[in-house]
Amino acid sequence: MYNRYRLTSTVYDREDETRKIIPEKRVFLSVEGNVTEKEYFDGLSKNRVKIGINAKVDVEILRRGKKDTNSAPRQVIELLEEYIRLREQNEDDILREVSDQFKEQFSLDFIKQFLEDPDKLPKKQRNLFATELKKIGYDINYRKYLRKYNVELDEFAVLIDRDMQTHSESNMLECIKYCRDNGYKCYIANPCFEFWLLMHLADIEAEFGDQLDLIKENKKVSDQHTFVSKEVSDRAHHGKSGINFAGKYLPYIDKAVIQAKKFPGDENELVDSIGCNLWRLIEELKMYGK
Repeated sequence: MYNRYRLTSTVYDREDETRKIIPEKRVFLSVEGNVTEKEYFDGLSKNRVKIGINAKVDVEILRRGKKDTNSAPRQVIELLEEYIRLREQNEDDILREVSDQFKEQFSLDFIKQFLEDPDKLPKKQRNLFATELKKIGYDINYRKYLRKYNVELDEFAVLIDRDMQTHSESNMLECIKYCRDNGYKCYIANPCFEFWLLMHLADIEAEFGDQLDLIKENKKVSDQHTFVSKEVSDRAHHGKSGINFAGKYLPYIDKAVIQAKKFPGDENELVDSIGCNLWRLIEELKMYGK
């Protein structure tokens, strides 16, 4: 038996909902990176009121397993669509899917009881079943949790790096069109997400006005860094403790938005031009409820 689900069980945070305002709308965002993007948007979510974002709207990153390196544009979209399929499941769908996986090990009645009231099952059998589910990345509680979201208000989006070294122009344009055709928001970072981070940390025009071609090419400059990621690293000093969102990025979000607006904001234009249209997401979040 193998893990055929890419979404991890930590894709959502089981927070104590009694201690915060429950968002009535969420933007579910599928991204290429497994670490930096997650930390940035987690920081954005936790500090949204300080940023001027209504607490009733939130952004939530869809997370892959640590060993999942499938980060091409099409695979970012596939992760989003896996999430959408899962949230559309009802309990009968869950029962049927789990039964197909475990029909030789566990009876249909056992699985149904586990879904309805697992505490009525013997602890040993219950724990064994939970362990087997974990092996294939299947989180029943997650599937139940998904159904509480607002189908009418929630939005779905992807964030894709242009990355000319690996993503072809035709592939990028195809993904942008697919998102538009299916009602997904599409955010592009050219050359990469780190350029959006750099807009928080530097005056792009003053410091890189004569180096925009180097930013666009974003070649490797060391074993660990490209041109842009090194510029971010030199300023932000990301380490084992994370990106320090509160110290390095939170105070400068407006600065990043202002700088990003100086570059193209249309997805198609961003295939060939440096920039990042994440400022659109920030402004949409800030406008919610106004």
